[in-house]
Amino acid sequence: MRVVVRGEIAGRATDVIAEDGWITRVGDAGAGELTGARLIDTCGRLLPGFVDVHVHGGGGADTMDASMDAFEQIARTHARHGTTSLVLTTFAAPDEAILKTLSAWRPPTDWQGADVLGFHLEGPFLHPARRGAHPAGHLREPAPQALRAYAGAGPVRMITLAPELPGATDVVRLARAMGIVVSLGHSNAAYDEAMRGFDCGAQSVTHLFNAMTGMDHRQPGLAAAALSRADVWVELILDGIHVHPEVARLALRLKGRHGVMLVTDAVSVVDMPEGRYAFAGAEIVYHRGEVRRLDGTLAGSALTLERAVQVGLTHGVFRPEDVPNVAAGNAARLLGERRGQLAPGYRADLVALAPDGAVTHTIVGGRLVHCA
Repeated sequence: MRVVVRGEIAGRATDVIAEDGWITRVGDAGAGELTGARLIDTCGRLLPGFVDVHVHGGGGADTMDASMDAFEQIARTHARHGTTSLVLTTFAAPDEAILKTLSAWRPPTDWQGADVLGFHLEGPFLHPARRGAHPAGHLREPAPQALRAYAGAGPVRMITLAPELPGATDVVRLARAMGIVVSLGHSNAAYDEAMRGFDCGAQSVTHLFNAMTGMDHRQPGLAAAALSRADVWVELILDGIHVHPEVARLALRLKGRHGVMLVTDAVSVVDMPEGRYAFAGAEIVYHRGEVRRLDGTLAGSALTLERAVQVGLTHGVFRPEDVPNVAAGNAARLLGERRGQLAPGYRADLVALAPDGAVTHTIVGGRLVHCA
């Protein structure tokens, strides 16, 4: 089926022509291309659909609910905010709960939401001192047999681990051999330990600056190591809570627009009313845009990538021309996906934005899944 998406790219009225879910041409559609095609006239700024590699939940659902209904609810919720691809993210839990979640996945036949690219295992291979909202009782040292069991249960695309833990090096190497992206995070690593993790094959860092050793001028840690490496991507939660905009701007300056991935770290509260919810086996409170455990610890976010882009542009963290990379292309490249670019041969995933930055249309594989 041919679809023509009309909007503005780089200040010029442009069409994106797609066949069977893939972009075939970008330019003015001819009469022959329009004949028999579905025309989606957005009247907005067209960008590659957003790609989020760190999503715990949304719309009242959590990845660890371990059901296709929950997965679809998360995908639908984030699609309303421009996300066209996402990686469902777990938290530290008993093995049986993680395996149940992974094995619940079935390729969907038809749903009106973002594409799910697989799972991101955030835990259990985390350092207790940097566990954040993850339950301490379910943390463990990295073990190859555990990773094999997880990967055998479902489509694991990413894992987060602390590189200083015993066994971490073996798991990093095994994961890379299995085609799984390794992200370093929830870590108490010294600079040299972090660098060894990258040298062994880790490619990214989970929510930069949060739950990790930082930028001390005498004892640099994981954050400093990540910012010093041109071959490492970094996740950034740009909600104005997890990272100050000035620090985010510094990260962009050091990494460049090809080294930063906006993520949400969103939990079930996205698009839900303020109140009390559950996450990672504990009660959390969603109030004034923040999500915290009762002890005050941040517990994910209520962020969407739509909002993250708005925050970044408002505070001058990046420029409008950087958005396709930081909100889509970099994450797609990390995962080896033909997404995140408006070019022939790429997945027909697009988002249209109004002048105020609000998402008006979300198109996944040439299908209109959201229209404001």
